[in-house]
Amino acid sequence: MLTFLHGFLGVVEDWEEITRRLSCPYRCLSLPGHRGRSLDLQAFEEEIGSGVTLVGYSMGGRLAMHYALKYPKRVNKLILLSANPGEEGAARLASDEKWACLLEKEGMERFLDAWYAQPLFKGFQVDRTQRRHDPLMLAQVIRTFSPARLPNLWPKLKDFACPLAFLFGENDIKYRLIGKKLQEQFPVTWIPNSGHAIHIENPKQCAKHLMEAL
Repeated sequence: MLTFLHGFLGVVEDWEEITRRLSCPYRCLSLPGHRGRSLDLQAFEEEIGSGVTLVGYSMGGRLAMHYALKYPKRVNKLILLSANPGEEGAARLASDEKWACLLEKEGMERFLDAWYAQPLFKGFQVDRTQRRHDPLMLAQVIRTFSPARLPNLWPKLKDFACPLAFLFGENDIKYRLIGKKLQEQFPVTWIPNSGHAIHIENPKQCAKHLMEAL
C-alpha cells in the first residue's frame, strides 16, 4: 500500500494534488501530534502496518526512515521528499527549543508568521486555515521528533533493507546539499521551480518523478 506521511504542520490534504494523479491505491496518514492525534509513536507505527511503500515529506520522511530501520520486513520502498536523515549539535537543539517556546507563549498565528518567514519557505504560499493545530501539542512534536532529537541516521544509511529514493526542490539550498550526499548511495532527483515543499509547490513534476520512483 502506498502510504503518504505529511510534514510538520501538515495535513493529509497536502497530498491532494499528488494523489489525484495516481492510478494505484493509496492512503494518507496524519503524523503524531497533528489533527488531534496523540504523540503515541507505537499507535502510529501500528497504523502504518506492513507491505507498505512509504512516501514521506520532511518530518514525515524522517519518521518513515526510522520506521523502515525498525521494521525492515514491513517496508517495500522509501521515497523521501526533502527529508533530513539527522542533525546533531547544541545549536539545532537551541533552535528547536526556541520554536517550541514560541508556540507555547505566542500561539499559532505568531508562530506561523515566523515559521514561514524562514528562507526554507521563501515564496511558499500556504492555506493557513488548514493548519489550526494545537500549539501546545506542536511544541511537544518539535521536542520529540526534530532532526536533533531523533537518532542520527546518516551512519545507518547502509542498513536500509529496502530501495530508497530522494526528491528535493531545486531552490532548496539546504536539501540540495543533503541530496548531494545521498546520491552516493541512492537515486536522487531534483524538482524544478520549487523549494522545500515540492509536493505543494510543483505537484505535477513531483508526482511525475514520484511515480517513476515507484
